[in-house]
Order: sequence, then C-alpha cells, then structure tokens
Amino acid sequence: MNFQIVQPSGFLKNHIKYYCFMESGICEGNVMERVIPTENIQLMFHYRNPFIVYHSDNSAIRQPQSILSGLSNSFSDVSTNGETGVIFISFYPAGACHFFNFPLSEIENQSLNMADVLGNEVKQIEESLYFSETIKKKILIIENFLLRRYSPIPLHDNLLLRKGIEIIKKYKGQTNATSLSDFLSTTPKTLERKFSHYLGKTTKQIIKLIRFQEVLNDFSNNKELSLTELAYNNGYFDQSHFIHDFKAYSGYTPGEFVTKYPDFNITAEYF
Repeated sequence: MNFQIVQPSGFLKNHIKYYCFMESGICEGNVMERVIPTENIQLMFHYRNPFIVYHSDNSAIRQPQSILSGLSNSFSDVSTNGETGVIFISFYPAGACHFFNFPLSEIENQSLNMADVLGNEVKQIEESLYFSETIKKKILIIENFLLRRYSPIPLHDNLLLRKGIEIIKKYKGQTNATSLSDFLSTTPKTLERKFSHYLGKTTKQIIKLIRFQEVLNDFSNNKELSLTELAYNNGYFDQSHFIHDFKAYSGYTPGEFVTKYPDFNITAEYF
C-alpha cells in the first residue's frame, strides 16, 4: 500500500490540511484499518474500487465513489476492496464550511454521497480522476473543483471559529463550553449554534474530540507515561471515565490500544 501526502496550493492551504493519496494493488489483498474520530471533516474521491466500511454496530456498507464524511463520535473499520485508489481531502476544523453551503451538523456521524448533491459535476470529476495518469493532474482536477465551490463565510464567524479552536487546543481540550464562550465574549447558545453549523458538532462535542486527539498525542510523544499519568495529564481524575471515553472513540481500552499499537506515531499519516 502506497501513501503520498501533498500540500494544497495558494489560499486553499488556509482551509485544507493536506491531500492524501492511497493506492494498493490486487496482489496486496484486502487491508483492514481502524478509523478513529478527529475534528477534521474529510472529502474523498475513489478513482478505483471504493472501500468497505464496517461500523461499530457491525453493519457493513460499500462506500460511494465520492463522499463527504462528517464528524463522528465513534470508530469504524475500513477494508480495501481489490485494487484501490483514493484521494482524501482533509479540511482544517473551520475549513470545510467555506466549500459546503449547508449546516455541517446535517452530516454528523454519517457520510454524504456527493453524487446525490452535485450530480453530473461529481460524475465528471470521478471520470477525470480515473483517466488522469499522474497525481499532479489529479490535484489540478480537485483544486479546480474546490475553487469553484469556494464561498467564504462571514469574517466575524470565521475569526470566532478559528479563535475557539485555537483556545481549545491550547488547553488540550481541558475547558468547557461556558468558559470558552466567556473568553470569546459570546453566549454559550450562540457559540453552540455557530460550532454546530460551521464545524459539524456542538461546542462540547468539539472539545471532547480535541481532548481525545490530545490523549493520542501523549500516547505518541510520551511513551514513558503510565496510563494513570496519561489520564491525569489530560484532565481525567476518574480512571473509569478515561477508559469509557477512550473506548467509545477507538473501540479499545487505553491498555488494549498500547498493546496493539506500541509504536503509534500520530505525526505519521495513517488511515
């Protein structure tokens, strides 16, 4: 299986974290990976066989050729399905709202078939990606599509979202919706409405997602920490609460995760 990370060009880099290309051949067999929640909405274009997704409720579906995945609060297992070729467009938390003019809470915990929304335009992109022989050409197709869709949100809302995410990350998710709204000089109700509309989840849920990512950061960068120290470092003073949250997002207890992924590195690009 081959991965290649490409940085966006121009002003798109302000809204998009990266493009990731993943390809695998038939001879590699079907590869299964666990997908865990992040605070980043993702757009995917399959130009070969789409993945099979196994959800935590044991249901299985074949992905459409092109999908927009909303923020999730649970894990899923994804399997390649023969010869694979896909491009992932990973948005920054406040990035996707500039390209999709609907409340992103509408795709919370689900994926949207882009063909159902954009019809022939998406079909043409899928066909162009299939016949494009190089990654450079594929990126040009994707960026032209994104540029056509770009519609900036109001400046005040953009600044509110970006500052809110910055504060949550600064405190490693160890804050709450009321404190955050006070810092941003707005009401908790207004902030929740803005977060839900533009980011795809409520203030409280975004805080929890970022807190989980900070736990993974500690797993990656401080492997000498015990699980108890890891919990305390991330604001958990109740081990059962820590284990419950971790398992809800990843499907593993912290101990199981350490055992299964002893060399886990969050800075490496993974599924």
